[in-house]
Amino acid sequence: MMLTRLAAQALIDGFSALTLGASVAAVARRRPGSALTTRLCFAFGGIFALFAARTAYYVLGSTLLHLLALIVACILPLAALLLAEGILRRHAPWPLKILVTAGALAMAIAIIAAEGLSPVATWWLGGYVILSLLSVLALLLLRDRTSLSRQENAGVLALIASGSLLTALSATDFLPSAAVGVSGIGCAAVASVLGANPSTRREVTGVLGDVLIMGAASALAALLLAMPLALHGAADQFRLGAILLSLLLAANAMLTIRRGSVGRHLQEFTHALANADTSTLDAFLNSLARQPLLADLRIAEGDMLAEYDAPGLGEAMAARAVWTRVALQDGVPERAREELGDLLSRSEASHVVMISRAPLRIALLALPGADPGVEIALALFHKLAAVAARETP
Repeated sequence: MMLTRLAAQALIDGFSALTLGASVAAVARRRPGSALTTRLCFAFGGIFALFAARTAYYVLGSTLLHLLALIVACILPLAALLLAEGILRRHAPWPLKILVTAGALAMAIAIIAAEGLSPVATWWLGGYVILSLLSVLALLLLRDRTSLSRQENAGVLALIASGSLLTALSATDFLPSAAVGVSGIGCAAVASVLGANPSTRREVTGVLGDVLIMGAASALAALLLAMPLALHGAADQFRLGAILLSLLLAANAMLTIRRGSVGRHLQEFTHALANADTSTLDAFLNSLARQPLLADLRIAEGDMLAEYDAPGLGEAMAARAVWTRVALQDGVPERAREELGDLLSRSEASHVVMISRAPLRIALLALPGADPGVEIALALFHKLAAVAARETP
């Protein structure tokens, strides 16, 4: 079996585009309206357009898409410079801005004139991109650290580390002898590191460590899969490892969006709880009806609990506000543990909250993940629901 460069390049660029698109969505959602968010979205959005166009070119074979991708690549050093200015909160030296801007314009014109052929689209474009990125790295390294906060310096450090990786990997896109171009992995790494918004040097180290772990896992998986897939050449194995790493980075970006969605819904839920009507239980639940976290809420009471030992179950559940399958292992009486486990299974719920003990009413919820903030919010929901239940005639 042979893993061609064209197929590998299409997969790597496609997964990289997915990572960058997810990063744009995550950044825009987390910090809407800020100047830095605008620059991040411009930089990540431009890179997304590059790899989306390249992927479409490899799939469709359109020369116009190839030319479009090359032209977009010309403006990426300018996007990197604008991003560095945003993080440093100051303008770059005007000679550098003129050189990068004029270089982008000159390269775009040269590529159009040469119809995207070598050496303009390889050595010339590659030299411009790498020299521009090195200039941006130098700007970041020579910054006045005392003029920035600790969090801002951590952001700069994250950009320097991931930007150095991007600069090194970008060379593979312009070397005909390279097994595959992996600049997409470098761009995805930058997006993943900056998207994590590290605020301390320790957090930067942790985020970079995650990227290195994904790289090591991809390399190991490629070596283990090489024999079953009959990939005997070093180039094929390298391509497989690069594909797996780009896939892991894309999956991580999608999970980040999911966590961001849960966080936003959790914030909305907490705000709604603070303003909830606790005059009656129905009024309380109606005031929370639009909350996404309660979309699958069910209330177990009456006939639904007829087969259970209601007094014993109520006494056991009074020991804590929120119950999950993990919590059932913590010193719960055997019968109550079996009944709660059965209730969780029957309702396909992840969290159980007792609303009132007499009569026994239990809220059943199916929520994603195990965010500690969710359990804290549900504990507040439990207390307010109990108040509303007591007020109910």
